Amino acid sequence: MERGPEAYAHHYSGRCHCGDLRVVLHSDKAAGTFTPRADQCGFCVRHRAVVVSDPVGLVELSAPHDLEPYRFGLGITDFFVCGRCGVFVAAVWHKDGDTWTVVNLPALDDRNNFTAEPAPMDFEGEDVGERETRRKRNWTPARLTLTRQETN
Repeated sequence: MERGPEAYAHHYSGRCHCGDLRVVLHSDKAAGTFTPRADQCGFCVRHRAVVVSDPVGLVELSAPHDLEPYRFGLGITDFFVCGRCGVFVAAVWHKDGDTWTVVNLPALDDRNNFTAEPAPMDFEGEDVGERETRRKRNWTPARLTLTRQETN
């Protein structure tokens, strides 16, 4: 049975700079026990991305309904970059009706509480099957909500 957000001990909230993209990582892990990962691909290096995930946690991500996520490489991952302020918030992967994500640590409000040094990662050379197996093992289950923006 899936746990609801309230069942987790910690709730790490974040957003892009303008607030159009919002994220909450629900986890039983204390911030200092996460091992942030710094992928060495061009996208992550250019965005200075450092991601965290908890395979037994839950992420809630809300984005404008008209946001078009960015895809590259194998074309199986949606990178949620705010179309208004340009901040990378999360990467999302869908498979067989399920959704998983990693959260970009700089987008979290409590980012300074995540004290472990980022581990450099290099996933070049992975095929789709290898990448999916790794993500099912390491990424966080997610709920994605697409919202309509208020017009002024």
